[in-house]
Amino acid sequence: MTVVPALLADEIRDRGFATWPGFATPSECATLKTATDILANGEHARRYPKSTRVWNLYQFDPIFADMLVKPGLADLLDELLGRYYLLSDYSLNVVHPGQPVDDWHIDYPYNEMPQLVDGAILGLQCVLALDHFDEHNGATRLVPGSHVPPRRPPSMGQTTAETFTASPGTLLIMAAATWHRSGFNASEQPRAAVLMSFVERWIRPLSDPLPPDLWVHDQRLQVMLGYQRPAETINGAPV
Repeated sequence: MTVVPALLADEIRDRGFATWPGFATPSECATLKTATDILANGEHARRYPKSTRVWNLYQFDPIFADMLVKPGLADLLDELLGRYYLLSDYSLNVVHPGQPVDDWHIDYPYNEMPQLVDGAILGLQCVLALDHFDEHNGATRLVPGSHVPPRRPPSMGQTTAETFTASPGTLLIMAAATWHRSGFNASEQPRAAVLMSFVERWIRPLSDPLPPDLWVHDQRLQVMLGYQRPAETINGAPV
C-alpha cells in the first residue's frame, strides 16, 4: 500500500487521527518485538499496575532510531507540526491482561494547559502496534472530530468512538487533542506498542534528551532531539 503523507495529514486535520498500515515491515516488526521483549523484562522497565513502560527507546537499539527516520514520516510531521519538530517522548507500552478501561483523555501538551489553545495541532501521538490490536485485547479507542476545538473530555457519559484494529506494523497517528483511551484487555496475552510523540519546535519535550554524542551520525536526529536548533528568522530570513 502506497501512503501519501499529505493525504494522511488531511485526514488527521479532519478526523483527529489516521492509520498507516505497513509502516514497519514484518522483518522490522520481528526485530522490534525481540528488542522490546528484552527491555520489558530488563532493568530499564518500569512496572505499573496496568502496564509496563520503558522510556527513551532510542538509546537502546538502532531499530528504534530507524523508526524515527522512516521514509515519509518526516513529510507527514513537517506537514502537521512544521519543520524542525521535536521528539517529545519515545517509549514502550505493554498492556497486561485484565487492564481496566482507561478514562477518556487528551495528550501532551494539551493535558498540561490551564487553558487549551486553538488553531494548530501542536502535538502528535503515534502508536506503532507490535501485536494485533482488536476489541478483545482492549485496543485504543478514539472519538472522531473531538480535537476541534481542543477541549477536555467529560468525566462521565457515553460517546461514539472507533477502535484501532490493526496488524503488527500499523502506525496510528493522532492529534494530541483527540479524545482516546485503551479498552479492557480481556485476552490472556499482553498487548505491546511503541509510542512516539512529537511536538512543534517551541514546545518543551516530555523527556529529557540523552548525551548528544550518540547522535552525531545523523543530523535529522540531532534536530529532532533538540541538539541542533536552526536559526531564528525574521520575515523568513535567518537572524
